Amino acid sequence: MKKVICIILILSAVLLCSCSALKKLYNALTEPAATTGVYVTLPETEEEQPVNAVFSPRIPDGGMPYYDTCARYAWTTLDAEGKELYYGVLEAALSFKPSVEIPSDRAALVYECVFFDTPELFYLDEKPEISDGKLTFRYAFTEEEARNNASRLDGEYGVFKASLDPKASEYEKLQYLYEYIINRTKYDREAEADFDKNVYNERVYRASSAVGPLVDRESICIGYARATQYLCLRLGIQTFTVRGSGIPDGIHYFSLVLLDDGYYYVDTTWGDPVGSDPSTDYLTYNYFCITTEELLRSHQINMNVPLPVCTNEKYNYFVYNKLTAKNAAEAAELAYKIYETGADEARIKVDPSLLDETFNSVDSELLRVFRSHGVEISVRKTRSRGPSLIVLFFDQKNSLFHFYYLIVIPITLAFIASSVRL
Repeated sequence: MKKVICIILILSAVLLCSCSALKKLYNALTEPAATTGVYVTLPETEEEQPVNAVFSPRIPDGGMPYYDTCARYAWTTLDAEGKELYYGVLEAALSFKPSVEIPSDRAALVYECVFFDTPELFYLDEKPEISDGKLTFRYAFTEEEARNNASRLDGEYGVFKASLDPKASEYEKLQYLYEYIINRTKYDREAEADFDKNVYNERVYRASSAVGPLVDRESICIGYARATQYLCLRLGIQTFTVRGSGIPDGIHYFSLVLLDDGYYYVDTTWGDPVGSDPSTDYLTYNYFCITTEELLRSHQINMNVPLPVCTNEKYNYFVYNKLTAKNAAEAAELAYKIYETGADEARIKVDPSLLDETFNSVDSELLRVFRSHGVEISVRKTRSRGPSLIVLFFDQKNSLFHFYYLIVIPITLAFIASSVRL
């Protein structure tokens, strides 16, 4: 009898543990996540010119490499005089000249256009000296160093191009190069710290250009954007580097990309998030081909160059891949389909006006859908207001649940029955 009582006590403990496990499952499914979002407005911009405008850059013989594959974006925003000044600054920079004559009242804008249009000018500082009708370049590298790095960039482009499917569409090429940069690049926190303090050294200059991701495989945000631009332009995809900030962080750089139906924003840096654990390395598409409205929920723009208002959604990653839901029920069904593929998370795009409602209602729908398939699982959730996503993390199947109810309890009951018979 004592043996039977001990077995019953053990069984009770097991049941209590099982209930605790179930409680944890419920809490995980119902725990809200705190997020914040900041909305800003974009100043009215000038009317953009046709993207197929004739681009006739003056490329000097013996100058630094320049790839004339398509019209550069900022150039299209300038008037006739501005375009001529643009050509002069570009030609001088490619020739490694110390300075160029230019009206002081137009110098800053024209230089901004040239600099952010041209990732090939990785050897230039973002801020030149302007005074008395002259723009003096600040060079980050000697000409010999610049030529050596330009040659290495060209070699890395060859490696990239060889791995690219020649039959890929522009969208597929853009996605591939986005993944290519992120998967090869580590974020350089040391260079970031110096950059933020305006301490410029070789490490910072390399990390803030296409050299960082493509040659060194270490970079900061401007380097991610410049590498994106460099590869895109080599493929003939018009791309512009945009200076701004990430809310609430400081200065930040991202990309404006032209696809067949119009412009989109791409933030390659934020596709390679760096958290508190530097060993964690993963890729997201939260900011891959987004609209101006989506961008401005989490970014600000700080440019003199007028920018288009991006409204198209055809090539948004989540729209293109049908990872969208109209309500909590649809989100739960989609989450289960994603779970069945073996993924450990699901990112589902919803209408921003319904984000909170869907987020708050998805718990019961997840329980309903997963249990209808005989699955007990712990799901954590959060939301991202910028791209308007519900993010669901699938924890390991509740192994305690299966172990207790499918193995421990049946064996224990069988043992009790056997003991009673004895």
